[in-house]
Amino acid sequence: MQGAKTKGDLLRVIAGEAAAFDLHDLETMNARFERKVSHLPEGYRDRLLESVSEEIFGAHHRLVLLSRNGGGRELDDPPDPALGGYAAMVAEACALKAREKDPKYLYLKYLLSAFTMFVQEEPAHPVGTPFPGGQIVDEWEGTYLCPVRDLADDVPYALCPYCPAVQSTEPTYPEMRARRRERRRRESLANYWTNYKG
Repeated sequence: MQGAKTKGDLLRVIAGEAAAFDLHDLETMNARFERKVSHLPEGYRDRLLESVSEEIFGAHHRLVLLSRNGGGRELDDPPDPALGGYAAMVAEACALKAREKDPKYLYLKYLLSAFTMFVQEEPAHPVGTPFPGGQIVDEWEGTYLCPVRDLADDVPYALCPYCPAVQSTEPTYPEMRARRRERRRRESLANYWTNYKG
């Protein structure tokens, strides 16, 4: 991945590596996560599993489609400079995991996340992914917001330092979207009446 000069180059590398995995691997990866979170409260767990399913199956589907059908001019753009650090982190994390057991599913997770973050320029965790306490990954006016972005920098081999989401400056509860829309509407009206020259 480190040698990719464009997003298109990176897409080809990721698609080539991901071709070694099949649907059974995706299902196994998802089932392993389901077992890992089986003790969580049902409502939260179900919403989390829905997001993780999108993170795995949705990302893989979009990867396959884009690699087969091609994309637009955005694939000629260079990937984010953080890609080099990400690729080095992935190599280190997988080498460490290999000391205990096969890092196959960890590598697949990092491949899908690389596609999402560096080719699609979307957060590693899809918009709507819930966190304990009720906040979610959100999107507002073209910016991805994460309630825990700055809290995960000390987690070894985390995706967060490479994710295009930014730390939210206000809570990102699902109902906050309606509040932000209302606030923007009021600002627009105030601006209209302030600047009206009729």
